[in-house]
Amino acid sequence: MINTIANQLVTLLRQKRFLEAQETLFASEAVSLEPEFNKERSTFGLEAMTTKEKRFLANIKQWNHFEVSDPLISKNHFIIHMITDVILKNNDNIHIDEIIIYEVDNNKIIKEQFFYR
Repeated sequence: MINTIANQLVTLLRQKRFLEAQETLFASEAVSLEPEFNKERSTFGLEAMTTKEKRFLANIKQWNHFEVSDPLISKNHFIIHMITDVILKNNDNIHIDEIIIYEVDNNKIIKEQFFYR
């Protein structure tokens, strides 16, 4: 089942259907962990995660590049490499080259942790 979840997530991300991915694949009590330097380091619960995602998406003016790797899957975890290059509405250019580790339990993603600088 983890293969199905991982591949569904990658498909939805590649289509930029981020909110749909969260709503269909994440547990209601899921946790999202950002690197320590990020002001929104930890987000607890799907509702808070969705709010954070909506805020980020609302600030995007232009997509320059977006790439999601195929997943690397283990028993309860999978990992993807994602590159996001966008221009925000304030004209800041944001380039994020990250690794994301997902943990799955009961056929839902219960944790995501982002690694980038």
